[in-house]
Amino acid sequence: MNTIKRIAWIFVVILILVSAAGRSARAAETAEVPQTIQTEAGSLLVESESAGSFRYEEGERKLYIYGGTVSIRLNPAVDYSRDRIEVSGYATLVLSGVRILAENGPALRVIPGAAVEICLAEGEKTEEGNAQVMENFLQGAEGYAGIEAETLPGGEEGRFLEASLRIRGKGYLAAVGGEGAAAIGASRGQYACGYIVIEEGNITAIAGKDADAIGCGAGNDAVSVTAPLISERTESFIAFADGTGHAITSAAQAEEDAKEEKILPEEFTPAAIFKAVITDAEESTVNLENIRVRETKGNNEIVFSMPDGYREFAVKTDADSEYMIEQGGRIFAAAGSEGSGEIDEDAVLFRGTTNYGDETVFLAPLEKNPSIDIDVTGYWEDEEDADGTRPGSVDITLYANGKETGRTITLSEENDWSGTFDELAVYSDGVKQSYSVVEERLEGYTGLISGSDLDGYSITNTHEPLPEGRSGEEEIEQRSSRTFEEGRIVATVLTTKVSRSMPARTSTTIKKTHSAKTADSSDSIFWGGILLMAVLALFVWMRIEQSRE
Repeated sequence: MNTIKRIAWIFVVILILVSAAGRSARAAETAEVPQTIQTEAGSLLVESESAGSFRYEEGERKLYIYGGTVSIRLNPAVDYSRDRIEVSGYATLVLSGVRILAENGPALRVIPGAAVEICLAEGEKTEEGNAQVMENFLQGAEGYAGIEAETLPGGEEGRFLEASLRIRGKGYLAAVGGEGAAAIGASRGQYACGYIVIEEGNITAIAGKDADAIGCGAGNDAVSVTAPLISERTESFIAFADGTGHAITSAAQAEEDAKEEKILPEEFTPAAIFKAVITDAEESTVNLENIRVRETKGNNEIVFSMPDGYREFAVKTDADSEYMIEQGGRIFAAAGSEGSGEIDEDAVLFRGTTNYGDETVFLAPLEKNPSIDIDVTGYWEDEEDADGTRPGSVDITLYANGKETGRTITLSEENDWSGTFDELAVYSDGVKQSYSVVEERLEGYTGLISGSDLDGYSITNTHEPLPEGRSGEEEIEQRSSRTFEEGRIVATVLTTKVSRSMPARTSTTIKKTHSAKTADSSDSIFWGGILLMAVLALFVWMRIEQSRE
């Protein structure tokens, strides 16, 4: 009987231990699962881990963000929201298809002194496994930026109070400034833009009239103390401004200042940007659609259409590549200055630069696309045709990038063994043409071709003297009966052109699921060990009691 009682007590102790372990695990699990707050803020849907991270004022139609991580998306029942967003602390905003047309003020404002990281969310995975595009669109009211981030002057020792803005993620963002305001940066009449770093994403920025696309608004007397920084990791970037604004504002020490403020990631590498202004000479700004920035020796191509009245643009390029700008079959070349009419017809190749602050290229369309003439001259080394083997004429065929063009010229004694391929396009479909010539096969001669597109080509045909007693006709007949390889030297460059259009954009929403976190594994191991030891102790004790009885 005593043994049974002891066993019962041991089982009670084990049950108590197991119950305590379960309560500990559940408590740890509950403590680690954040309480997500989901609510409607006008036509915006907001999600955060803390109710103190945001507040919505219905009368102002404004969503105030104080800090933390806040996810925002558009209510599926509306196409565009009239609500605005203002950030006053250190916050991360996850934007998922947010489209705002502000009726007053900026669509999104980062007040001076605040620091915001905008994360552009990708779309849901399709059945094929590809991510759909999640587009965000932010447009400010007249005089206000799409995304406002300004700098205030003053303070001790001439210091400035800046708003800090960093954009990352794989999604899309289009920002539009109201009249007189930047798309991303300062609104009209404000001092200057704050720290702006575009680290990732697909970015399109359209300035308001007289403002910069990314930078300062109109009516800013001060020179901006900071400048936007674009990372090489940014997948695509394009900015537009009219004739009085800039695609990207210029400033000094921007990158060093940003590093000191620890805004830039450690692996930040500036992107190469090509920044240009299309002059208004000869109505060149009319119908500027389907402008193509083409890499001459690669597969990259950027296609865009300029908004009405806009003439300056900036695009992300490869710093090591040359680009050509085309539109509607015409090629743009460098112009001396705005509206000067001076065009350098040979300057049609351009490169991007990481020092894009003060480097702007003026462009004007060429009346006639660049072309060249290639001269071809034949020479004979056959002792003045001593053997009578020289033909009466020779056909020369032209090749472009290794492919036959269908154009030929005939060299003969009548034209002094010389001819010209004229009006040859230097570029075709954005690809620089490399020309070469091939001479028809001549019996009894070895041909050597030398020269270049610029200097012309020389063809020297050499004939070895015939053996004594053999005529030219006999030698040609004998050589024709033998199989031999042609001795032609042809210089060709093979290139492949692949068009790459800007990806189509669609809008969708992100579905989020929250799974509870399990308890700390260390607790489970501890209580599991206690339970195992108790069972082993019970087994050993029972064997001892059995042996005694």
